[in-house]
This record gives sequence, C-alpha cells and structure tokens, in this order.
Amino acid sequence: MDDGKTLYIDYSKCIGCETCEYVCRFVSDTPRIHMIRAASGFMAPLYCRHCAEPNCAKVCKRGAIGRDRDGAMVLDPMLCRGCESRQCMLACPYMAIFETDKGVTVVKCDLCASRRQRGKRPACAEMCPCGAIHYVSRDEAQALVDAPAEEAEKRVLDFLRPPKAKPEPGGGA
Repeated sequence: MDDGKTLYIDYSKCIGCETCEYVCRFVSDTPRIHMIRAASGFMAPLYCRHCAEPNCAKVCKRGAIGRDRDGAMVLDPMLCRGCESRQCMLACPYMAIFETDKGVTVVKCDLCASRRQRGKRPACAEMCPCGAIHYVSRDEAQALVDAPAEEAEKRVLDFLRPPKAKPEPGGGA
C-alpha cells in the first residue's frame, strides 16, 4: 500500500470525544474503530493501520483478510465465517480487529470502502472535531509525527502492551 492511503491518528490532538466511533457506527452499523478507556480517564481510539506486512492476514487460515484495489486491508465477510480461534485479533499489534455479535464474527476498518468508491474520505477523518484523524499516504503520515504525537502514541501502545517490569536489583522471588 505504498501509494495507497491509510489512517493516521495524532493521539496528542485526540480529545477522547468518541465522534470517530459514533460516526463509524452510523456509516458501518458496527463500528470499526473503538475507544479504549483506562481507569485513569485516559481515552484513545483503536484503529487499523492497514500495515504493509499485516500479521492479521498472515494468520488467517481462510484468507479472509486481504488488500482491496486501493491497497486497504479489508475483511471479506463471506470468507470470515465460523472461525473460533480469532487468530487475527490476537495477531494485530494495535488491537484493531473487533469481535461482534452481528452476522460476521469480527470486523475491522476498511477505510470506509463504500465511501471511497464514491470519492469520499473515511467518515472518521471527515468528522473528527479536533483534526486528529488524517487520511494520508504512509509518507505523509510519517511527516505528521512530531514529539508530542510520538509521546502520545507511545502512551497508547504501552497501554495496549504494557512494558515488562524490570526485575529489581538483588531482588529474588
């Protein structure tokens, strides 16, 4: 997806308003972006990064996750039926594949495929009130990263995958 576009969320600008999740629910019936909420009050959206080398597609035994013509990683609901292992959910380092109680067992962002077919941007990028969500190329996304964005991203990723505690010197179990 080198020439395709992806989402980039600048977590340093995100205000946790949940607009992205609600507009996604409106457009897709089942949201493909979800807010995480920590006991501390910290909130941030989880979203698919449409990775260049996606772990989710590698582990899907049914071949249900692949690239569309624009380069977005999409889930084919006709191929995603009855899998009980949910390996795609476990393989995603961004926790961006979500279980559902609808007809399909899991969902993920497809960059608003139906909107893109009509020349529109993903709804979350259009509706974000604080300008935190961008629909850009990978190179453009890299150019948007500054120190506050990098620090905020690290905080989100540490929340998803807490750093391993270092053993205390001289301490034993």
